[in-house]
This record gives sequence, structure tokens and C-alpha cells, in this order.
Amino acid sequence: MGNLTLSVLSQTEVEQIHQNTLRILDTTGFKVYHAETLSKFKSRGARVDEQSSTIKVPAKLVEELLKPAPSKVLLGGINGKTLQAGEDNVYYTSLILDPFVVDWDEGIRAPNLADVKKNTIIGESLDRVSIMMRMQYPVTDVPVPDSYYRTMETFLGNMTKHISAYPDNEQNCRDWIDAVQIIAEAANRGDEKPPLLSIAMAVLSPLAVNGTNLEIMKMAMENNFPILSTVCPMAGSTSPYSIAGTFLQANIEALIPILIAQVYKPGHPVFYGVGPSVTNMQTGKDLYYRSEKMLFKIMANQMSTFYGLPSSGEAGGSLTHLPDVQNGAESLSFLLASHAWKQNIIGGLGSFGNANGMSSEQIIMQCGLIDMAEYLSKGVDFTGEKSGVASIEKTGPGGNFLMDDLTLSLLRDTEEFFHTPYMDLTGESSDPESSKSMLDIAHQKVIDVQNSYVSRVPGNVQEKIKQFFYDKYHDKNISRLD
Repeated sequence: MGNLTLSVLSQTEVEQIHQNTLRILDTTGFKVYHAETLSKFKSRGARVDEQSSTIKVPAKLVEELLKPAPSKVLLGGINGKTLQAGEDNVYYTSLILDPFVVDWDEGIRAPNLADVKKNTIIGESLDRVSIMMRMQYPVTDVPVPDSYYRTMETFLGNMTKHISAYPDNEQNCRDWIDAVQIIAEAANRGDEKPPLLSIAMAVLSPLAVNGTNLEIMKMAMENNFPILSTVCPMAGSTSPYSIAGTFLQANIEALIPILIAQVYKPGHPVFYGVGPSVTNMQTGKDLYYRSEKMLFKIMANQMSTFYGLPSSGEAGGSLTHLPDVQNGAESLSFLLASHAWKQNIIGGLGSFGNANGMSSEQIIMQCGLIDMAEYLSKGVDFTGEKSGVASIEKTGPGGNFLMDDLTLSLLRDTEEFFHTPYMDLTGESSDPESSKSMLDIAHQKVIDVQNSYVSRVPGNVQEKIKQFFYDKYHDKNISRLD
């Protein structure tokens, strides 16, 4: 059975990108604004200029450092499930919070605490979702700095899955680590269990890592938490104004955190992940979900396979914030690119509006598109009776296949033909009363999930979470908010 294959790079081009990556790491290098890291690379034989904070790594050392980087990563949740990220395993991450939300009743607005709870419940309830992420944004109904803590408490108190944290400063990273350690203790998870938390850090394009993100990496390594790197070069402003040039830079930047981690702690897991975009050269705006994203994602999956590294990246959304044809076309393109190449962690379900917005319904609609991407990726089975030879020979010219053995055997098979509960596949579009839009179906699912939700977080874990955040609040009355 042949699977769907999506490729952009020939094997020669894969090797060319790798060789150009080695060349630039050796001749141009990258900057790290962190004295300890400069010293560690120098001790391993890299050429280090402390004055400019530049590290140049010879090809032989690059190969040596990449060798212990693991190809598989185990991730855990207090739900007892273990994820094995690597090889052909694919897991989805649901988004909880973004700068703006598109509300069913109110339209575009800033997020509030109720959005955090609702979107956490949705991600917790969907079987498609294995990992949850809460971006570091405030909500309108809780003042800063308590807003960050209150959204963390709401998030952690309503979910049991693996957590991807995106800290934007060292204190926030410590808060995530401390909270997760308290949860692990309350849930009786020993050190031998897969970690509950992955920690993201950013590479600064072009080719630099600041001291804050190095400290975040160090905290992750000290606590045995896998690292998710965010690599987002923008063609024309922070990377070359070509698809090939921007991807080359993205590949180099994806390897930088892996090299750094292996210098500090050989064998520590770091995901290969890139999210390039294109600069609007008229306005200077970052266009994150253009069609080129599909090409970038396929190339990234080809390169992570070449290096034998676990891969991560965004699910992909849309430039528009509307549930329209553009949204569906862009979302499916990116999900298909990710799923066909088995990107291991596909993140941020619910995102659209050029990666600045989200909606609860978008999470659900993208689950339907995931079903389609998965179905298309598996290809067609031509073996046995499915080849159709026996059916055609038996029925012959002028007959029909309504009572054919193959029809009867596959009539209730949900695998042969596309099936999903998130789309109207009835074909009754000519009847307005029976036809439902994808958005209508998604909205009803949001309502159903909320109405049927019962927290899976053990009571003692919830109490520990509440106490941890109560001690953090400036205004203790914040803890009484539902």
C-alpha cells in the first residue's frame, strides 16, 4: 500500500542544504550572548570570539555534537499516557490563548479568563489533542501581573495532558517548572516517569540566541524537560528574500539549540522545528500563514528526517480570521504537509488571523481537517478484494454493485472512505434545513463539550495547584474567580 508522498527537496538538494549549513556554521557562525556557553564551545574546539560573542563550529564538531541528540522523546501527562515523539508518531497540540479571540457572539475581542477555561476544556476533551499550550498573554478581566498566574492556574487545574510551556522570561520559566513539580508530586509521579513539561525557547533571526533563552534552556536541561525551539526567520527582513535562502537559514537556526544542548548535556532531547514566514515588503508586516508555509513545512520534515531528529512545528492556520474558503484551503495545506511527512508534534490547533488570533470553533474545524489530512496521507489499498477485480468480473457489463460482496463487507467501514464527525458529508446541500456548515457543527461541538465536561484532574492535585498560585497573587481575591 503506497502512502501519499509530498516532497520538495531531491536527495541532492537535501545534501546541498546540509553542506551549506556546515559551511555557514564554520565560516560565519552564530552569536550567543552568554559567557558560559561561549566557554563551553571553546573547550570543545569551536572558534570563539568573546568580544563579538560569535561561535564558529567546524563541520567535524557539528557532526560530533549531533550524534548523541536523541531521535525519540518520551512525553507524559498525569492522565497516565506516554507519547513517543519520533519516527512516524504524530501528536497534536491545542492552543489555549492568543492576543485576540473570535467569539461566536461578540466577534473579535481580547481574551478573558472564561476563554482560557473554555479552550482548555476543549483541548482536554478531544482525543485528537495530546498536548496543551498556553501562550504568555494577559486576559482583560484580571490585572497584570496576576493575570498570568490566574490563566496558568485555570489552565493547569482543568487539564491532564502533556504541557508545552512558552516562557518569555526566566521567572516565568521557573513558575512553570515549580508548578509542574508540585503537580508531579501530588500525582505521585516519580523521576522515572516521562516528563510532564516541554519548554520552548526562541532563536533570534538571524543566527543568534540571547542570554535569557540560554538560561531557559539550562533550566529545562537541569530538570530533564525536553526543549522545543521556535525558529521564525522572516524572508526579506530577518532572512534572505528567497524561499531557498530563508529555509537554509531556518535549518541552521534549528540546529543551533540542538548543538548548544549537546555541549551542555549530551543526549538531552531537543526538537527540530522551524516556522519561517515572509515579510510584506510594502508594509513590513510578518505574513506567517502564506502558501509558502506548505513548502517550508515539507522541507523541514525532510531535513529532520535526514538528521534523524524528532520534529515539531505549528499546525498552521490562515491569514484570515474568518471561517471561510481561504481558511480551509490554507489550514488543510499545512496540516497535509505536516501529516504526510509525520511531523511528530503539530502545534497550535485553533490558530488563525496570521497567528495572532484563535477561536474555539477553529480548534474543532481543524480537527476535521486533520481527519482529512490523515485520510489522504495513508494512500490507497490495492490488495485483496479491494483491488475490485473479483467484483468487476462477477458483476460484468451492465450490472450494479449494490449487493456486491465488496459493497456489503465495506458498507460500515469508516476507514475505506473519508469519514469525520466535524464536517457535513451528507451531500444534502440542496436542502437548507438538513445541511450544516462546518462552523455550525463546530459551534455545537463546543457547546456539547462544555456541557458534558467533568474535570479529570484529581482533587488533591487541584488543591495543590490552588495553593501554589494563591501564594503568588498580589490580590488574594483573584483566587476566588471561577
